[in-house]
Amino acid sequence: MTTRQILFFVTLARCGSFTKAADELFITQPGLSYAVKQLESELGVPLFSRNDKGASLTRYGEAFLPYAERVINTINEAVGLIDGLKNQLSGNVNVVCIVTFTADVIPDILRDFYKGGERKAIDVRLTAVQTSAEVSAQLKSGRADISFGYDAPENAESVRVCEQELVLAVPRGHRFSWLERVSLSEIGDEPMIFCTNGSQLYEQTEKMFRHDGLKPNIKFCTRDCSAMTAYASLGIGLSVVPHAAAAQNAGVHICRIDNPYKVRGIYMSRLKSRSLPYAAQYFFDFCRERYGSSG
Repeated sequence: MTTRQILFFVTLARCGSFTKAADELFITQPGLSYAVKQLESELGVPLFSRNDKGASLTRYGEAFLPYAERVINTINEAVGLIDGLKNQLSGNVNVVCIVTFTADVIPDILRDFYKGGERKAIDVRLTAVQTSAEVSAQLKSGRADISFGYDAPENAESVRVCEQELVLAVPRGHRFSWLERVSLSEIGDEPMIFCTNGSQLYEQTEKMFRHDGLKPNIKFCTRDCSAMTAYASLGIGLSVVPHAAAAQNAGVHICRIDNPYKVRGIYMSRLKSRSLPYAAQYFFDFCRERYGSSG
């Protein structure tokens, strides 16, 4: 039994598909299938049930999975420790965040972190995703050392690092384009461009409207805040987006919104049950000391 086989098993268990797992591992499907069959042969039991929809764990696979994950996590921690001992201010930090944070939150943090150059050998590797569920999944699986999201996950040490204000983006020349502030009740039946249903921005915007006893006239939804702002600039509808996203488009006027839910807290988190590699712990401590309060 090799660590390579165990990694393949864990990846396939998470993906539930030979195609997806092989793509993530950068190997061929036959190579993945052969490695898994070797592991099953050595253990003497089937770990997966194979079908047209993919691969699902058998009861043997479900029993084996937590131990396999522990092996992979332990190896990653050991490698991180050795990297830290070789050069304490070097190594990789795997960070996952909501995609809208790449416009303002993450660049601001990285600008502070790399100021002066003494931390230049620490490589912060960023993965941007759409939903809070994806953030939690990456953190829980160990693919990310640290997460930035709108929630403080269970079984995690979380720090509230900043806030993000939501604003109303309106096209130039619109009746609101001479106003600095608006209430949602003033919008009336104006068409709205929302973020995709299931995203945190969709839920937060709906909460804002519900608080004021209103139902938005949603014309359509898109996954990208930049697209929401672009559609607003074309006069297709109004959009509630993070201030940083609206500020990047000169074709819209920004109105601040009178609503208690216009501000979202942003949390940095790490799993309590997992020891971080030195570089990741250093980055977490830096952010906590520079920006944070416990969440």
